[in-house]
Amino acid sequence: MKTKVHHSDTKPWHKHRWPWILMSVPAISVVLGIILIGTALRNPAILVVDNYYAEGRGINQSLAMDHAATDRGLEAMVQLDGQQLTLRLTGSAPNAATDEALRLYIYHATDELRDKDFLLVATAQNGVYELADADLSGSLATLLGSQGAWYLELRGADNDWRLRQRVQTPLTQVTL
Repeated sequence: MKTKVHHSDTKPWHKHRWPWILMSVPAISVVLGIILIGTALRNPAILVVDNYYAEGRGINQSLAMDHAATDRGLEAMVQLDGQQLTLRLTGSAPNAATDEALRLYIYHATDELRDKDFLLVATAQNGVYELADADLSGSLATLLGSQGAWYLELRGADNDWRLRQRVQTPLTQVTL
């Protein structure tokens, strides 16, 4: 009778494929977990609100500002010509556009670190406003010339009205 000889594998364990495949699953999980924790620590959630009541009151106040602009019939045309920004404010109500200065806020749709605000002052021409600081016209031109989604918000000197518009940049002219 012939006996069957069983050949055992004499290769060391690290030369086999299966131990490496089995060890890679937990190793990849650890690496991805570290990446996830690092990302969460660098980018905290900025959309979480603790005080919902105060936030709701703020929303109602913002809506009142929108209605005030509508009641005055306000409309603003922002025009960017190279590095020069000109804003023309018109209104249908008497004395609707008589503010000495306006505040233009530019909010990025997803990154609050890119948000900016600019002070616009009245010129000798009625209803026309220009940047108070001419040095900021370059940064404004860069913002409006870059690719992205932005919110433009124009407010009166007393914060009693606002015009707001979502825009896609680059742009040279927009009506609020």
